[in-house]
Amino acid sequence: MTTLILTEKPKVAKRISSILSKNVKQKKMGKLAYYTFELGGEEYLVVPAAGHLLELDYPEGEWVYPAIVSPDELILKEIDGKKQFLRIIEKLGKRANRIIVATDLDAEGSSIALEIIRALGWEDTKEIYRMEFSSLNSSEIKAAFSELKPFDYPRANAGWARRVLDLQWGANVSRGLTLSARKRNWIKVLSSGRVQGPTLALIVKREREIRNFVPRKYYVVTARLEGRKGSFEVKLAPPKGAERVWEKDYAERAAEAIRGKELIVKVKSRKVSIAPPPPFDGTTMQIEVSRITGLTPKQIADRTSGIAQQLYEAGLISYIGTESQKYPKAWKREDFIKMVELIGLYGPLSQDARYVMENLREKPVEGKKDDPAHPAIHVVGTPEGEFQSRYHRKVYEVIARRNLATLSPDALVKKVNIEVKVDEFRFKASGASLIEEGWLRVYPYAKKDYTMPPVEDGEKVKCIDVVIEEKETQPPKRYTPISIIKEMERLGLGTKNTRVQILDILKERGYIEGKSFKPTTLGEAVAEVLEEHVPELTNTELTSKLEEAMKRIEEGKLDHKEFLLDALAKLERIMKNFKGKEMIISEKLSEAIQECRKFQYIVGKCPKCKRDLLLKKSKYGYFVICSGYPDACDIKYNLYRGETILRETCSCGLPIVEGKVKTKSNKVLKYRRCLGNCEKSPLRCAKCGGVMVPKKGKYGLYLQCTKCGSVNFFRIRKPS
Repeated sequence: MTTLILTEKPKVAKRISSILSKNVKQKKMGKLAYYTFELGGEEYLVVPAAGHLLELDYPEGEWVYPAIVSPDELILKEIDGKKQFLRIIEKLGKRANRIIVATDLDAEGSSIALEIIRALGWEDTKEIYRMEFSSLNSSEIKAAFSELKPFDYPRANAGWARRVLDLQWGANVSRGLTLSARKRNWIKVLSSGRVQGPTLALIVKREREIRNFVPRKYYVVTARLEGRKGSFEVKLAPPKGAERVWEKDYAERAAEAIRGKELIVKVKSRKVSIAPPPPFDGTTMQIEVSRITGLTPKQIADRTSGIAQQLYEAGLISYIGTESQKYPKAWKREDFIKMVELIGLYGPLSQDARYVMENLREKPVEGKKDDPAHPAIHVVGTPEGEFQSRYHRKVYEVIARRNLATLSPDALVKKVNIEVKVDEFRFKASGASLIEEGWLRVYPYAKKDYTMPPVEDGEKVKCIDVVIEEKETQPPKRYTPISIIKEMERLGLGTKNTRVQILDILKERGYIEGKSFKPTTLGEAVAEVLEEHVPELTNTELTSKLEEAMKRIEEGKLDHKEFLLDALAKLERIMKNFKGKEMIISEKLSEAIQECRKFQYIVGKCPKCKRDLLLKKSKYGYFVICSGYPDACDIKYNLYRGETILRETCSCGLPIVEGKVKTKSNKVLKYRRCLGNCEKSPLRCAKCGGVMVPKKGKYGLYLQCTKCGSVNFFRIRKPS
């Protein structure tokens, strides 16, 4: 018998093979590797996919809307650049009697396998089984291999339903917006989607709140009191029922009342136990690790190149796409001890692990969120040798420390509230001191500065100074990648794997810009048009309900065909309403379109004469010149094929350009550079730190260092 084991990625195929057999042979078909070994007289072939190998699309037809197609009529097309993976799987699959699916254990991973199985016609001709595992450590892979399960059709059907719905929702809304805009001679595609529309609406709503915000003055009265052991400050409390001290007169009367007075202080103290936080689920891991390390959620959790994803593939941590804050249900005390011992083998955390072992709590702290497929993220391996980068080390340490914290004692804090009264006015202060570190010893990222005012209950003090400050209320802050992901999770928009992708799409479409997301004129126009005329397309509640329904499909509680029938009927009603308002929508988009056209041509200011820099096109491609060229100024910059100008500037003042190069191994690498390739350009050589510049070669575009000559070996320097 021959068995084919299908994995989601090449690295996973290599790791699973090495765990299941010591006599693995690596073979190649073209440039792609697969692995073979024998076990119990049977042949095993371990073959990787590369994520989705097939793209879901409409059958050929006119670009119109509403375009609601039965899921059975949609077609699966081979994705360019991934055809060789499918050919290898198809060829080796002919030798196999049995298929073992070992893709990621979630809806997307299972649907990737189901698409391949159906495209190659294996459903009726081969036995199909599932390996269920949450980490790539040796014991779990061996256990999953020895306890094969039937293929998880409910989970795969949930992934399939999501792809069908996202395709048709996105296609219909994008066609509606684009065709409406083309009535005003707009050429580019305008897009929106099931999650994209509501997310853009959130960002636009926040921008409106900032724009319409009217600051209100308030007053802070600070009195400095002198006691036996030293001085400390107290602040005036607002009048009863008020949020702040709004009246200047009230602040002045309070300041006058306390100035120079001798007062008796009331001090109330209490001891408070602070429990550790629960282990990470996928979203809280992205948010917390981003806060601690400064990495973006995409750098952490991207399914292709994210640092946490690479730690999972290396067998160091469990699956990062989980929604659970609970450890494996079958774990007993000895399992937690093993995890702590494993972390202790990593030198920098050995002392912290020893502390936890000596102070192990009876039960670990866990959160409310659960996931039927995966436990919370936890350490499953110890690195052998050096980490790939310092960021890999940092991410691993944060996750390991979080695991240690959940098994550590509570922290104990003494909290103090201080109050002095003078006439009708109350002045307050608070303080705290750390009595016992507990879990804060192993998870220092949550530590605060604890200060205790030097005063005791009933002590007589004297006011030696009082200051009145006039302040203004501040508008809400713009969303950042961290805060918008947190809000999307709260509202049930998207999944832990798709939220980062949605933000990338909004940027690529030119709807948002900046590190703190600000909607562009076009982004605001799209959101406002949808909100006003087809509000269902920005309704977070509708999107959330669709997400809940897909979870029920995954749990086997809802038929995916029934769900799609109902959801697509709803979409058809929405798009018919859209069609009826097409002319109004076109009119509303026209002003934003004019603004975008203007931006398409003016890309910045000339560094030499401060005139506008203009984007131009010739038969050889795009270039940028000063508006005074050639008579008054000689500034001119070339753009290479595929490069686009971003709404970001280099520290020299010129725009940042984004492009991509293809390596010899057919890998596509994105880069960012200064338009003028100045000394402050973010595109740097990874070898010597010199400025890298794009060049046109015999085989296409490549990047070369201006100092050492290295080719395509670069990093993107973050702005200081």
